[in-house]
Amino acid sequence: MASAARTVPAEAALVSYEAFCAKYRPLYARYAAARLESAGHGADVADTVLSGFARCWAEALTCASPAAVVWKLFTGTVESSARRPARPVTALPCPQADTVILRHRLGLAPEAAAEVMGISASEFSTLHQAALRALSAPQ
Repeated sequence: MASAARTVPAEAALVSYEAFCAKYRPLYARYAAARLESAGHGADVADTVLSGFARCWAEALTCASPAAVVWKLFTGTVESSARRPARPVTALPCPQADTVILRHRLGLAPEAAAEVMGISASEFSTLHQAALRALSAPQ
């Protein structure tokens, strides 16, 4: 995970981890609930992923985008937790489907949705526009 030779003091990492969880856990739980069609299961998956990340959070902080690292693990866990394909927009690649879910099911602004995914606003916009084009294309 590390992309730089820097280290983060344990106390700073703990404070950062707690702030990250406070900010993103509710959104992760809502996203997982939407994908898994169960608020309880969604909350459990969000808690499991975030708890698991506590052990390597200091290392994640050395990455260009810790949020992107967590999002990738989180969405993979949501997908593997589903009894059936968890993407309601199954015709789309996962990142594109995620943009639709975050924007249209959860009602996040593009900037907020990009931040949750750990990507730039322009990358989010590109993925979202591609998703909308694919969804509006004749079958």
